[in-house]
Amino acid sequence: MSTVELAGADARSTTAQTSTDQSGPGRLGRGRGRSGRPSTVRSFFTPGTIIAAVILGVTIIWALVPGLFTGHDPVDGGDTAALLGPSAEHWFGTDQIGRDVYSRVVHGASRSLLAALIAVGVGLVVGSAIGLIAGSRGGWVGEVLMRIVDVLLSIPALLLSLTIVIVLGFGIVNVAIAVGITAIAQFARLSRSQAVTIMQADYVQAAYGSGGTYWSVLLRHVVPNAVSSVLALAVLQVGSAILQISTLGFLGYGAPAPTPEWGLIIAEGRNFVATAWWLTVLPGLIVMAVVVSTHRLGTALRKAAE
Repeated sequence: MSTVELAGADARSTTAQTSTDQSGPGRLGRGRGRSGRPSTVRSFFTPGTIIAAVILGVTIIWALVPGLFTGHDPVDGGDTAALLGPSAEHWFGTDQIGRDVYSRVVHGASRSLLAALIAVGVGLVVGSAIGLIAGSRGGWVGEVLMRIVDVLLSIPALLLSLTIVIVLGFGIVNVAIAVGITAIAQFARLSRSQAVTIMQADYVQAAYGSGGTYWSVLLRHVVPNAVSSVLALAVLQVGSAILQISTLGFLGYGAPAPTPEWGLIIAEGRNFVATAWWLTVLPGLIVMAVVVSTHRLGTALRKAAE
């Protein structure tokens, strides 16, 4: 084979190799398929996440317009017989004084979800602020802030929330604040790790080099780049907040009777488990479905944000 032919073969080999590098598994491995859409989008919309989104969507509509789903009074049972089993008229049966259990669950969604959002809001705002300042400032300021976070992590969440509720007083709002304080540590740890990583990026150093102040760099570069992971954790924490609030309501620290609230509804039926299982099982299944759905969506969002 001549020298010209060898040079032509080498050129064709180099062109083929370049084409493989640009359109082969390397590009697909970076998250794009043949259609050009990110594979993370396809992996997010799985049957599990779709079902979880539907469950949460229905629950949110319950909270906003409960009258569309039930016409029964959640507080007054009227002349309805007590302890009726599930039927076409009373989907979740009736309780010990004739109230429709399904109606109480639907109307209780607004209080439970609102309390969970308040709790997550407290943890998100306070915890993220602590973590971002600790991770971006560093030094003794970061050490002091993270030692406070370590103290919060060393106390069991339920015990800490019970202590705070006893100090603040009973009520659904105080319960939400107590649960939010227990969530501060989780948000602080995540936001600090994000801030430490972002502060080492070249564009942050360039921002400082061009005359940027600490607060301008924090607000323009650190916060926007850390917000996706923090919001994913917020969705994940909604389920945990609902579970903790329901637990405190079950123990009698939440909304007073006869207010429809998920933890209280389950607590009112615990004395009738042997004779009227639907009073606790059906509301408990609703709480479990909502908690699992929020965890499923939160986990999917967190993986997509990584």
